[in-house]
Parts: sequence; C-alpha cells; structure tokens
Amino acid sequence: MLDQPLRLAIVSRQEVVARGLTAMLADYPDRVTVVALASAYARAKGVDVVLYDTLGLHRSDASDLDHLIQKTDAKVVIYSRDMRPDLRARALARGVDGWVSMSLHAGELVEAVERIADGKPTEDQVDWIGHEAGLSPREVEVLSLITQGLSNQDIADRLFLTINTLKSHIRQSYKKIGVSSRAQAVAWCMQHGFAPPDA
Repeated sequence: MLDQPLRLAIVSRQEVVARGLTAMLADYPDRVTVVALASAYARAKGVDVVLYDTLGLHRSDASDLDHLIQKTDAKVVIYSRDMRPDLRARALARGVDGWVSMSLHAGELVEAVERIADGKPTEDQVDWIGHEAGLSPREVEVLSLITQGLSNQDIADRLFLTINTLKSHIRQSYKKIGVSSRAQAVAWCMQHGFAPPDA
C-alpha cells in the first residue's frame, strides 16, 4: 500500500462513466484521490494515473490518448467494456500501461490501478482478444480495422504504417488464425469478440 493516495484522473466522453467512477472511488479516500483534468490534452501534472475510457478510441482518432501516453508522466490505464476487446487491443498497441474491466467492483478497481501504478501487471493483463491465437496487440488492431471494413490503404494511413509493413502484419495475422482470405479473417474476428462494423 502506498504512503499517500494515488492521484487519479478520469478521461471519458460519457458523463455517466466519469461520475460513476468518481463515486465508486470516493469510498477509498485513503488510497485514491480523483482529480480533474481541464481536458485530455492537459499536462496531467501531479497525476499518477489516468483512467481512459475505450469509447474514446471508437469515437475519435485517439489523439488525446496518444497525448496522454507520450506527453505526460502519468500511467495510462484503459477502462474497457468487456464487449469491446478490439478497442482494448488497439489501446494496448498504442502503448498504454494497462487495462481494467468495467465489470470490476470498486475495491478490485482500486487494487488493479494500484498494481499498474506500481509497475505490476494485473492478473488478467495478458487476456487480450486474440492472445490464445498468439496475436500481438498490433495484429489485433489491424484485424479490428479489417473487421470494421477499412481498406489496406486506410488502415496503413490510420496506423502510420507503410503498405508493405501492413501487408506483413496481415500475412502474420492470417497465418496465426488459420485463414487465407479477408472474408475468412472477418468471420474469425466476429466469432472471437471483435465488434461488428456498426457497433
């Protein structure tokens, strides 16, 4: 246990999520203090951990997440809906420090955040979608975007990859999941928890 409470900020596009988390964490004032950020692009000075709602990955280009990862000293932890493991994998590929599930109870959430802040993985940290198939977070990110219907060029542009690097990721991914076509890859993804295009 830490000498003083962790200073934690919440970044969510949904007020109900931010307020709900704040209320949950208020039961643990000796372990966690929720602080406000002016925006996701704030410097997060004095903040130990930022909880980032994965919905931001679905509704934006995630530049705010990239800012938090690259321009702040805070640990960035994804707060993920279990039904969108593809977004969690995309966040892991971008370099977040960890993720926690929205299904956790308040005490479990505090414990998970403390572990990540201390540089320790949570028990289910390696349980990202595609892990059993041996997919890396980057490969999951690529498959996720394929499942969303993006072309190779659109995916390469979005991920800042050359088209040849992207094709290499696609070949490796297909080999790992045992498919040989885009249609088969999409079918595999839909059967393994990736969100449909209109989710």
